[in-house]
Amino acid sequence: MRYRYLKNWRNERILFSLNTKTRLSIIDNKPLTSRLTFKSGHNFKVNVIRQVSTYVNSLSKISNIKCTGIGIYRSVILSTNYYPDIYAYSFMLDKHISGKERFLKILGTRSLGTYILKPERFKKKETSYKIHQKSIHRITVYKSKKKLIYVNEIFPEDFNLERINILDARG
Repeated sequence: MRYRYLKNWRNERILFSLNTKTRLSIIDNKPLTSRLTFKSGHNFKVNVIRQVSTYVNSLSKISNIKCTGIGIYRSVILSTNYYPDIYAYSFMLDKHISGKERFLKILGTRSLGTYILKPERFKKKETSYKIHQKSIHRITVYKSKKKLIYVNEIFPEDFNLERINILDARG
């Protein structure tokens, strides 16, 4: 998703209460997995908490879902040696699971972004942010033709990437 200031400034304005490094780390457009594995010896792990087939109305962890039906809900913890744990929740409707998306059911401890959310296939449609109880929620909708994947990443309030500037974050 190319950064368009006029389109995104309203969503990002709730992040102005955070310090600059944290704000830039949260709005960074690069894939989360590649940012977490940037350092050598990172010991990146994906711990699956829950993966079930469920009805969309029963989800409270992911908001902004604009669809109805049964889909695959996945809840994971992304952990490394250098950064605090990040919780990620994703949802995709069953009727859209075809092709590479069918591996969503058997991903196990592999990252969603590495195997399914390839930039040439899925594009970021919209991103919104919420601050709730000392955590920052980044809710992103990815789209490929008619297929939608909803992802809610929950960062701790003190999340900072070491080498980041405004040009890298907006990239």
